[in-house]
Amino acid sequence: MDRIDPDEFPLPTLGPVLDGVIEQIEGGRGVTLLRGIPIEGLSLPDIESLFWGLASHMGYPEPQDASGQRLHHVRAAHVFIDETSARAAFQGGTLRGYQTNVELDFHGDGSDALFILCVQNAMSGGLSRVVSVGQAFNTLLASEPELAMVLQQDFHFDARGELGPDRPFQTAPILTDHAGRLNILYKRGYIELAQQMDGVVPLTPVQRRALDALDAALNDPDHVHTFRMQPGDIQIASNHAVLHARTTFEEWPEPERKRHMLRIWSTLRRNRRPLPPAYRTTREFAASHVRRLALGDPG
Repeated sequence: MDRIDPDEFPLPTLGPVLDGVIEQIEGGRGVTLLRGIPIEGLSLPDIESLFWGLASHMGYPEPQDASGQRLHHVRAAHVFIDETSARAAFQGGTLRGYQTNVELDFHGDGSDALFILCVQNAMSGGLSRVVSVGQAFNTLLASEPELAMVLQQDFHFDARGELGPDRPFQTAPILTDHAGRLNILYKRGYIELAQQMDGVVPLTPVQRRALDALDAALNDPDHVHTFRMQPGDIQIASNHAVLHARTTFEEWPEPERKRHMLRIWSTLRRNRRPLPPAYRTTREFAASHVRRLALGDPG
């Protein structure tokens, strides 16, 4: 399945539409939703192949973890009933947010674009939220420009064990202006977890103010679009220009109806922006950097 390429999955009618999606992701609003992909009645392997085939027309699926998996099944292997137990489970481990039912704050994933296909939604909750990084940055720039500059300094992020035992954390700016484009790498929870690690410099008061100001701008109701994905919907979002989040959810009692998404991280086939140098060794963007070099991009 993970070797399907566009030539093996022809889309003579939909192909031009997907070309427009690429333009929207890198040159437009940065996010789109394809509704009503016909998955009802299909087996899970057929749904995987359909999703992969569609995504392959727009990009090159990349590894999402140290094992090299390029298609993830997003399901709650760990269900928490309160924030305290959830916080304890994340301390000092490799558990990642998508493996739980906890609310996920605004963050970006890896490579140029995130693809998520809804196979089964939750009984309640699990709403998707997206926000424009540019809009949040402009808000900060207008109100507290000094904090916008602080966010362009280095921060440490817990790598969740994905970079091996010798690199428990990674270091990069949250915001970077590179080649005329604003880029972001942000996971507030992983920044906080890194604070407990040896070798990580404690956050300064002004850095914490900057993080709080960014969170406030990202969560401004006037900036956020919230929606509920339905089976057959595919959300596609830039990881450079858009952050996404998800509300907590309650599962159906029947095991076969539990919330289930498929996820791909993808390097776009065209319109690829150059990556900021500091991002090239991060777990989110290292594979895209290697892909760019193989395709003849400058980096």
